[in-house]
Amino acid sequence: MNKIREFLVRRKVELLVFIGAAIGLSLFSFDNILGPSRHFHFIDLAHSFVNGQVGTDTPKRIRGQKPREGDPKGYQAAIDRHTTDAGGKGVGWNDWASIREFKLTDGTWVKGVFPWGDKQGEQKKRFVELDGTRRIIDTQLDVAKDCGDPPRRCDETKYYMSFPPFPAVAMIPFYLIWGYNFNDVLFTVLNAALNALLLFTLLEYLRLRELSARSRRENVVLTILFTFGTVNLFSAIRGEVWFTALVLGFTLHVLYILFAIEARRPFLAGLMLGLGMATRTPIAFAFIFFALEMFRDGDRLRWPGFAYILKKGVLFAVPILAVGGALMAYNYARFENPFEFGHKFLAAGTRPSIRDHGLFSFWFLRANLAAAFINPPVIDGVAPYIHITRHGLSMLFSTPVFIFLLWPKDFGAFGRNLAIAMAFVAIPSLFYQNTGWAQFGYRFSMDFMPYMILMLAAGNRKFGKGFYVAFAISLLVNFFGAITYDRIGMFYYD
Repeated sequence: MNKIREFLVRRKVELLVFIGAAIGLSLFSFDNILGPSRHFHFIDLAHSFVNGQVGTDTPKRIRGQKPREGDPKGYQAAIDRHTTDAGGKGVGWNDWASIREFKLTDGTWVKGVFPWGDKQGEQKKRFVELDGTRRIIDTQLDVAKDCGDPPRRCDETKYYMSFPPFPAVAMIPFYLIWGYNFNDVLFTVLNAALNALLLFTLLEYLRLRELSARSRRENVVLTILFTFGTVNLFSAIRGEVWFTALVLGFTLHVLYILFAIEARRPFLAGLMLGLGMATRTPIAFAFIFFALEMFRDGDRLRWPGFAYILKKGVLFAVPILAVGGALMAYNYARFENPFEFGHKFLAAGTRPSIRDHGLFSFWFLRANLAAAFINPPVIDGVAPYIHITRHGLSMLFSTPVFIFLLWPKDFGAFGRNLAIAMAFVAIPSLFYQNTGWAQFGYRFSMDFMPYMILMLAAGNRKFGKGFYVAFAISLLVNFFGAITYDRIGMFYYD
């Protein structure tokens, strides 16, 4: 008992950070945290994994059905929740990938999508197989009808969860206990509170390694800034597949940075990076931070020797290659392509932006730059006279503290490594087919936000009145977003 008491006294600040974050996030979540969210993709994938499957039949179920014998706990309730909007009306399935599998009248089996299936006329019949082969298929004339007993049309839609799968793996123990009743909102809130603790720990580690001159009090301020003054707040209180992935990705990213500093723990750094990219794909680009840290000696660069680089590099690469190999096998089992996660098969492959420009393109750069750096609140003549688009506020409006990143007092080798790693993670998202819509603020910034917070710490510029004014505004803006987003619709429009 004395040892426990001694530990609690020694870790008082850390415990207060975690408890304070958990209570604060729970209060902002209030109605959300009372039960599971509507978007249960990860728990559905956990169910698939437990049953040795990579796909799911869940989107074949319909709202209002009676539970079937053999259904997991809470299964039909989750389906009803997902397919019912806030007003009680029925809605469709959101963000599930699907492909069609046919047996043609000549006996050929094909898998793929009708990318122009939302069009009219002959264009609607254009079919693209998983390997890119193009065909014209008239589903009324060209599909065999000799499958099954009794015979039926050989036409099946197969559904998949297209998001990187590690969060589903992490949820397997909870699925085994609660089934589809698992409260992913509570899971995400507690994960976000853990992130506050991990970030504070990392900031304190920088102080101890003399990579930051911040005091413990200032590190608490930066932790509060991240937890309540960035898009982390509106993301963390929601649960839901997209936001849960961002929050868990932040966890793994912070652990990766902690182990990668000075390349001290290469295997653990590689493991966290691998699991991070299996949660949020952009985190894969953070590999550059470990590579740069191998060449940093204090505030200067050095050549550490070939043997050092080989040893550290191999230990770093092994877990990344193992996780990457598992992801490639998973992708191949679903889409016969080790590099296809399935996003291009959302909406049965008919999303115009993806169909016309792919997942990444310069075509998307303008909208993404606006979402990340420009989008302001819209002040107009319609009550309540201030509105936010579903593309969200840019980072400079949601968290104006980040303007201080442009004027660091110190910008040594460690700061440069942080800045380069941030750019490597952030830039690919600027060419992505989605701005993050729908959102209160630029949610994809969560992927590179660890570096932004650490740069505020390592820059060592005094936190003066200007900083604390921007800090207070950041808190107020994100309090507003957490309270109103998806709750008070009059402040938002598409």
